[in-house]
Amino acid sequence: EERGKLVVKGKAMGRKKAMQTLVDELLKTHELTGDDPVFISHGDCIDDANYLADKIRSELKVKDIVINFIGPVIGTHSGPGTLALFFLASER
Repeated sequence: EERGKLVVKGKAMGRKKAMQTLVDELLKTHELTGDDPVFISHGDCIDDANYLADKIRSELKVKDIVINFIGPVIGTHSGPGTLALFFLASER
């Protein structure tokens, strides 16, 4: 069971491929309506967060994408350059 644990979902070589993998996962599993927000959290990499938001907007009609910093607890473990994508999905 994955509940309450961070697990590796997949790996991609290179930053742009990793961000595209996030978008692909969103497109494959999302259950978003036009009003559901998408959240992007980042560890001091706002340019990458904005790039990811633009990729999502180009693929999917999303009314609201909220970009914010990763908190200090997760940031301590993951470090700078972390990107996290949160959305309503059909599966974990």
